Amino acid sequence: MVAVVLLWGTNFIVSRFLTGLDPVRVSGAFYAFFRYAFGAITLVCVMAYQRKGPREINAEIRPYRRALFSSIIFASIFVVALHTSTEFIPSGTSSIIINLNPIVVLIFGVIYLKERLSPVKLLGFALGFLGGSIFLLSSLQVSPGLEVGIMLAVLGMLMWGAYTITLHYLEGANRYVVMTVTHVTSSLIILLFIIGLMANGTQLILVVDVLSIAGLLFAGVLVSGIGYVLYFTAIEALGAPRASSFLFLMPFVSVMGDFLLGEPPEIIILLAGIIAILGVGLVRFSGDDSSDTLQKS
Repeated sequence: MVAVVLLWGTNFIVSRFLTGLDPVRVSGAFYAFFRYAFGAITLVCVMAYQRKGPREINAEIRPYRRALFSSIIFASIFVVALHTSTEFIPSGTSSIIINLNPIVVLIFGVIYLKERLSPVKLLGFALGFLGGSIFLLSSLQVSPGLEVGIMLAVLGMLMWGAYTITLHYLEGANRYVVMTVTHVTSSLIILLFIIGLMANGTQLILVVDVLSIAGLLFAGVLVSGIGYVLYFTAIEALGAPRASSFLFLMPFVSVMGDFLLGEPPEIIILLAGIIAILGVGLVRFSGDDSSDTLQKS
């Protein structure tokens, strides 16, 4: 899990470096596409290793098609919103906002799944909501003009929360098959989105050099491909609730990246973010949500 947290946390840093810092090498939409496309190729190789062809994959996803389709739409919007947000805001800011999604999942679970709201979960929700609110307001006050990036990150957070909720209805499905189908299909959806943007005259950046190629391969092969394999291996060894509880540490990795990139957060923003993430940590550690079996960030 240490490797998974480092990979997924560092992805925010790499995304910010390529999409948001001069000279910009890759637009967020392209970063999202290549991340999922290279991840899809990696996971297809995993399917080949497991000797699962199109017929076996189709048979495994048939009972879950409706929920899987919803999860693919949410995942597609999420990854584009996430990596476009890093065009405007630092990696730590984007990571903290995205990783507030367990609060959304908690609200859904309590209202629709009738999950019990324990005192620890209630405290975690309160800290997450309070810290998140202060974090967002402070970010806008300290750095005016970041509204677009923050709005995109909030959209990404909501989409990732919605995606996680759909995983509740995918319980029992093969994890590797679900992730492979999600990456392959989402890549096609994002490609169509990019074509639509370019057809409408939107200028997108894709500079092909050593840094951009290395970054995109890192995001696709390691973060979205190998990262899932490592995470699912950790789930099998530790169990889903325990494995997923480590994920709340990702924003701390991304915030460290802000210092490396020369964008250290203000003290008030950092403190508010820590409070919010600690709240998320309480929600995770107190939960036993079966949807975590497939979750990542």
